[in-house]
Amino acid sequence: MKNIIKSFAISFVASLLILNPAFAAIPNEEILDYYDQNGVYYYNPVGNEDACNSAATILSGDSTEEKIWNYFIKKGFNDAQTAGILGNAMAESGLEPTRSSNGNYWGIFQWGYGRKDSLFSKLRAKGLEQYTSSEYWGSGASKKIASADFDRILAVELDHTLSEKDRNWQSEIKKQSTPEAAAEVFLTLFERAVNGESEILYYEPFIGLKYQATKRRRDYAREYYKKYTGKGVAATGTPSGVENGKNLSIIGDSITFFSNASIRSQFSELDNSNINAVIGRQWYEGIEVAEKMKLNDTVIFALGTNSDNLTEAIINQAIRTIGADRKIVLVTNYDMDNPHRFDSNNALLKNFAKEHSNIYLADWYTAVTENAKKYMADNLHPNAAGQKLFAETLYKAVNGSLDAKGCSVNSEFTALVKAYAWPDHHSAPYTNRMPEYANAVTKSAAEGRYVGGWARGVQGIDCGGFVTILVQNSGIAENYNDYKGGTWEQERWVKNHNWMLLNSSSDTTVDTSILQPGDVAFTNGHTFIYVGEIEGFNSVIASASWGEDTARAPMAGKEDLLYGKGGAVRWYRNPMYATNSTTSYSTNKGNN
Repeated sequence: MKNIIKSFAISFVASLLILNPAFAAIPNEEILDYYDQNGVYYYNPVGNEDACNSAATILSGDSTEEKIWNYFIKKGFNDAQTAGILGNAMAESGLEPTRSSNGNYWGIFQWGYGRKDSLFSKLRAKGLEQYTSSEYWGSGASKKIASADFDRILAVELDHTLSEKDRNWQSEIKKQSTPEAAAEVFLTLFERAVNGESEILYYEPFIGLKYQATKRRRDYAREYYKKYTGKGVAATGTPSGVENGKNLSIIGDSITFFSNASIRSQFSELDNSNINAVIGRQWYEGIEVAEKMKLNDTVIFALGTNSDNLTEAIINQAIRTIGADRKIVLVTNYDMDNPHRFDSNNALLKNFAKEHSNIYLADWYTAVTENAKKYMADNLHPNAAGQKLFAETLYKAVNGSLDAKGCSVNSEFTALVKAYAWPDHHSAPYTNRMPEYANAVTKSAAEGRYVGGWARGVQGIDCGGFVTILVQNSGIAENYNDYKGGTWEQERWVKNHNWMLLNSSSDTTVDTSILQPGDVAFTNGHTFIYVGEIEGFNSVIASASWGEDTARAPMAGKEDLLYGKGGAVRWYRNPMYATNSTTSYSTNKGNN
């Protein structure tokens, strides 16, 4: 992956990228080298179809090599091709996902320069940035990483590998029938490790050229081919994820007890001995169960309904008892007769999910509140439909709370986008507001909240006003923009409230594949919001605009995801939703 940097007119290439950011064919070598240095890969103006779903990838296997093997087999590569890829991974990093060469090259395939920056932005978006530090660079250092986070890092890297489509490496490697030739294709088109000590023997037109560790990569590929060929998915592998419940333990109270059948239907391989639920169980009693129970790698701790006033101390005690090396799913609580009864509990649980990379949230509160009467048998316990919903909520929390495109999003956010913004783009000026947005503007203004300016006599026709109202009312951050200012003040607000800049820096463009609903964009004097794929809504962004001639009520936006007035579009995310992709937006009070 360590490239020869060619000299060429950067300003010329930069102009090409701005004028024509997407290429139908592979660019020439000079442009590709520029891409390598600046992290530019096939810009898609409507976002990446694989957006937000890296952390939802479920790896299977008992060892790192099995997990990598099984991943590429499941993605449609045959044994020889997968062996060639795996041989390169072994030669590059010794199968260490956090291995680094002096900080210049990093990861399972030793990405460098802009390619490394692009990967780091994805890890940062998933709350895994800490593992890019030098503490984890050396051989064997990844053993310091909890198994759940190790798999998440590896999954992001493997998904990132397939997101890099330049030089047609995937189609070329799929033409190969031997592990040696596949190893050489991956080396020449993906790794690009030139000026090496051994020659290419099989892959035209590179035969005779010397690349780094060519022979070693072929040898590793051959060994993996002999070890795994004919097995498809590695036969010794067991799920490291728990999509089927085989590696799952559940500790719960009456809600889990009555939902047992639905839970076992949702997790088809979950043994009943791994569900320990009794009526009336208190939180501290669940800790006692965790001390005695033989726990699997993922533990759902579905308690709190009988413990109104949880504290950080008792939640910490549960987490310590279960163990930092396990994936832990905490479950929010709900009382239909008193919907705010568990606000304190739920806020604490969400905070723990935000602050700990191995803790996830099953948001039962949000799942059931939309139509509580349909799902509840009484104030606390679900009926048959609610039991099914509860099981689905647990499943999504374990394996990814995703929409159809793999993006973390809740019904409240989606519903408000559809209620506030026209589904099609209208040319300016256009000041006709959706009725619910007009009502929201009136209500917000009466409460002294920011609604932006007036345009052509209509209030709330303003980019910052729309984003503020949507972010506040959807619960992404109810105190968003309490500075009550325009776009400059709003960007200052997100910075001061520790929202994550998703770009590598404020001057570089974002990797669109990491965007998820609720991410807020800023350019000089303008803001808009990423909404993802919503059925019937004809854009992945929503926006509004102020001005006499430029006025637009909230609608499907056409803004460029990468470039705006003054340079790169700057994208920010509430850190509440950066820890993992299974935490969905909620209407909890006090979110930052």
